[in-house]
Amino acid sequence: MQRLEKVSNILAARTKKQETVEKLKGVTAQEISELLSLARNTVSEDLNKLLTEKEAIKVKSRPVLFFSKQELEKIYSCSFKDQLSFKTLETLVSFLKGQVSVDTLHGETSKPEEFSEIIGYTGSLKDSIEKLKAAVLYPPNGLNILLGGESGVGKTLLAESLHRYYESFTGEESPFIYFNCSEYFNNPELLTTHLFGYKKGSFTGAVEDKPGLVEYADQGFLFLDEVHRLPSEGQEKLFTLLDKGYFSRMGEADVKRTVNVRFMFATTEDFSQTFLKTFLRRIPVTLLLPSVKERPIQEKIELVIKFFQNESRKIKKDITIQYPVIEQLVFKKYTGNVGEMKSEIQFICAQGYLKQIEKQSAALMIDQSLLLNEEPLEKDAKDQIALKELLDGKSLKIKSDNQSAVSHYFTARDKINDAFYDFLLKEFSNLKNSNIPQKEVASILQKKIDQLFDMRLFEPMNKTQSIRNIDENFEQKIEELTVYISELTGFTIQKNLIEVLSNHVYSTLLFMEIPNDDFYLYSSQLMLGRLENYDISKKIVEKVSTLFSVELPKTEITYFGLLLRKLKQADSQYQRNDECGVIVVAHGSTTATSMAEYSNVLFSSNLLKAVNMPIHQTVEETLEKVKNIIKINKYKRLILLVDIGSLVYFGNLISEEFGIDVLLVKNINLLSLLEVSREVIYESTDFNYLLPVLNEKGHLSSVCKKGHFFDSKVLIVSCMTGLGTALKIEKLIIDVFQEEVLQNIRILTLDNSEIQDIERIHQHIRADEKLVGIVGTFQTEVPDIPFIPLEELFSEKGVERLLLLFGYGMSDKKNRTMKDQIAKRYVHGLSLKAIVNHITVLNPQRLSIEVSQIYDDLCRQLNLSSDEKIMLRFLIHTCCTVERLVINNEYSTSDYNVSYKDIPNEASVIKMAFRPLEVSYNVQFSPLEIKYIYELLYGS
Repeated sequence: MQRLEKVSNILAARTKKQETVEKLKGVTAQEISELLSLARNTVSEDLNKLLTEKEAIKVKSRPVLFFSKQELEKIYSCSFKDQLSFKTLETLVSFLKGQVSVDTLHGETSKPEEFSEIIGYTGSLKDSIEKLKAAVLYPPNGLNILLGGESGVGKTLLAESLHRYYESFTGEESPFIYFNCSEYFNNPELLTTHLFGYKKGSFTGAVEDKPGLVEYADQGFLFLDEVHRLPSEGQEKLFTLLDKGYFSRMGEADVKRTVNVRFMFATTEDFSQTFLKTFLRRIPVTLLLPSVKERPIQEKIELVIKFFQNESRKIKKDITIQYPVIEQLVFKKYTGNVGEMKSEIQFICAQGYLKQIEKQSAALMIDQSLLLNEEPLEKDAKDQIALKELLDGKSLKIKSDNQSAVSHYFTARDKINDAFYDFLLKEFSNLKNSNIPQKEVASILQKKIDQLFDMRLFEPMNKTQSIRNIDENFEQKIEELTVYISELTGFTIQKNLIEVLSNHVYSTLLFMEIPNDDFYLYSSQLMLGRLENYDISKKIVEKVSTLFSVELPKTEITYFGLLLRKLKQADSQYQRNDECGVIVVAHGSTTATSMAEYSNVLFSSNLLKAVNMPIHQTVEETLEKVKNIIKINKYKRLILLVDIGSLVYFGNLISEEFGIDVLLVKNINLLSLLEVSREVIYESTDFNYLLPVLNEKGHLSSVCKKGHFFDSKVLIVSCMTGLGTALKIEKLIIDVFQEEVLQNIRILTLDNSEIQDIERIHQHIRADEKLVGIVGTFQTEVPDIPFIPLEELFSEKGVERLLLLFGYGMSDKKNRTMKDQIAKRYVHGLSLKAIVNHITVLNPQRLSIEVSQIYDDLCRQLNLSSDEKIMLRFLIHTCCTVERLVINNEYSTSDYNVSYKDIPNEASVIKMAFRPLEVSYNVQFSPLEIKYIYELLYGS
């Protein structure tokens, strides 16, 4: 049976015998150690492990008591849930009797009681205390600790609390020996005897053996205060004990005494300048405690209240402290730190006590007359704000019988009333626990902040929102800030915006100074997107930081960027040019209308006009509607926002017809629409400004100038399986139409994958070019772009379709004559033999016969009806594919993205039909090639 199981069994057996609350006395680590013949430390460790595993109940009395959780729950029909520790045995008895709930107890005992006397144990000292706790518990004998800091910062109190924590955790009493090294610093021999003891007769006057402090501290702590007073010899005398755990008394060098001591040292001096390096090397944990000056304002206030609480409890009198006294005590500079503050408060209370006796009043009144030296104070504005908010600017009344936590005396703070952070924190708390990446969260917040901006971010406050009791010092700094912003930007800040700005700065300083669960935990590391006014905003933030002696988070740059935008909107000198129109055109019955309406409502304007393009409405009809809006409003310039398809060519068409400049923004969505609207309303309608700004933000934009129209048209020729067939079709078109027609036409050959969406197509089209159509094997998904299937290209209408795409209307007699001339050349080019003759490597006659035979076989085996158009596409495509594979018979990477498992069963028939070709020409058709053939035959 394992040791832990044995300990658990004894604990259960002993608990089972305590079947009534009168018999409830618990089990100690010492009792179990004697029963099992184990070291008490070992048993204590096992009992605490059972507590961690929720199998034991612990009472933090002296000695510490343990019970079996399972047995207590059986006997008393109760459930401890997660409440496993109780302060006293009486508290446990009350719980078992049902007089105290687990929830009540949890609120009481969940605090780290051993450090409750330490102001800042959950604040500025939290990390330090966690390190110290780890140091004293580290097996087997803990780690040595050196505490530094100015005199009076609370090093001794922290060491005592650490000792209590260790006792509470282990459930054992352990000695705590205090020794001030300054008492013997000039007498090393006396210091040695005091620390290590001496043997009888080792020196004159040594009439008996005497143990030293080290032995008294065995199994506990030895706290050496002002350890810097130890000379080098004194430090070296500790080395053996620190390294080996044993020592010798003076006069008994042949005897080695073993002890288990946890050392804690304290000093007010610089570590590196005072101690031997060999001494410091033996102390793994060194911590520097902050002075009162370095403490946050909330902790300074807590210290003052705590010391008044202590005095009230000691003299058993209620104490009322006037607000100016608290202000003086909080903001005073203390050379003696916490110790000096404590002494001054004690003396003030003593004076007040005397005055209370003389006046025979019931309570002590601490007013300004009792202050020792009322000196001028350097009061930081942000600290004053925190003090006023926490105490509501009123006197403090302390009850002698109320020893609640210091925070009990603080005024409950209202919810943050600054619209910017109120919104930001709510939204971030909703997003932070999601699976959305942090960068995406920032992007979402940026968009939402932009939407919030015009709705309520800079609305004047109502009376319930107004900030309270701002002092003259704060108001002067706000006035200085507004003057600075006006001089920096040239804008006059209106009174209502000054009030909003003042409230924002107030809220920011307050919640930076007073810890808040959410505030600045995230916002200090969050910069919301790119800002147009970044440099100016950064200067304003630096000014606020200087004025109030505080480092502001990056989100403040975002806030002041938005403020600058608001100032520009409000400035009377800025007027939007109403001769510049903004029209949104988008596919769908209501798409454009919905987006334009949202933007107009958000920006409180009627700036945007909308033109929808339902699925059955032609491009020409849509263009006419845009033209009518321009005519009615008599625009001199136009910002045109379109989504996809041939709408992207409206800019040049409108510019040509109306003789106006058009700023065209492509691939529009709601975000880009809002950004364009914001720039137009708050910045400028100047195209020279807008074009680079929009392109920098990733919106595809270009300017269609008056008299500068398309210099070239583009016809795309595409094929499913690479560029082989497409290049041959390009050569045929060039041979047939010749330079007289193609002088301003660029034929662009692209792989089938490149023409599946408009964005990829636009990567190949220059700004001065117009895409007139696509010739290919399969219909593309791109709307509004004319498409000519391959079989139609090789029909009688092929010439006319191409000429129409190139801009040659058939109503013109000259164009009809040109069509007839081209048709004569085209007749020859349309024959299958001519197409196949473009094959330059293989024998075209032989190949065409072989491919024709395969087509007939497939129609028979797959029960397909022979179709001339499909046959023509099949022959051209297959012949060109075979030649491409002969020239380059390597798989492309994309070929491996498809396997035969991904395509229908008919593919196996096609694969077998192509086997003679593969053998004859030593090529291999990949699964992807077979898939294309299947789609060609079945018209997919």
